[in-house]
Amino acid sequence: MTKQIMRDNQAGPAPQRRYEALLIDLDGTLLRLDLGRFVPAYIEAMARYFEDRFPPEKFAAHLLAATMHTIGCKDCEQSNEDVFFADFCRRVGMEREALDPLIEDFYRAEFPRLQAMSKPRSHAREVLETARKRCRKVVLATQPVFPRSAAFERLSWGGLSADYFDHITTLENTHSCKPHQEYYLEIAEKIGIPPEQCLMAGNDTLEDIGAAKTGMGTFLVEGEIIDHGRDALPHDHRGTLADLAALIEESFGPADR
Repeated sequence: MTKQIMRDNQAGPAPQRRYEALLIDLDGTLLRLDLGRFVPAYIEAMARYFEDRFPPEKFAAHLLAATMHTIGCKDCEQSNEDVFFADFCRRVGMEREALDPLIEDFYRAEFPRLQAMSKPRSHAREVLETARKRCRKVVLATQPVFPRSAAFERLSWGGLSADYFDHITTLENTHSCKPHQEYYLEIAEKIGIPPEQCLMAGNDTLEDIGAAKTGMGTFLVEGEIIDHGRDALPHDHRGTLADLAALIEESFGPADR
């Protein structure tokens, strides 16, 4: 490994544990993207796109409020898509049938312009290529508040492909968000692998490392760590993406595909 992977910030190597599935975050993990800058820019871009229908400030406030409502909701009977649009349409006073084509056009024509705020991450492709060889299942476990098209678009910014993954969490196909346990348990159920045999890798000490509450192993990816301080949860492993690739070689598979 490029460095010794540490457990829970204690002196000593992480104990050996076997995994079957890799869950991995996108923004700040596989892709260099400062969410503190990107999210406001994204909201501003969509507000500008709708400015002939809504005052930008009000639209931005409604978009953010509906997104936060979706993140906070744990109603597994409804998809995140249904939760978001029910709240957002109520706020803006517009029917979803009228909103859908406009939002789809925004993601097609305007969202790709935000690529300038991102950069590919070194060793991201190495991690995914190693995972395809060693893991039974590989999941892009990105916060599912964006539609499928936006997840695919952001993957392309990092020079990556959706073909690396067996499952990608999106607004349409997921029923809760990070860091709720329901989010991670739904993934485990969909891929047919118990949580204890899954490893979640990401750069957020709460949203990604929250997977530990389900029994999943966790890997905190260095580079763009989002540290929640007192709310941060202990992780099993910590290191670079190169370290993660080495851990996958040691602790997985080979995959039976």
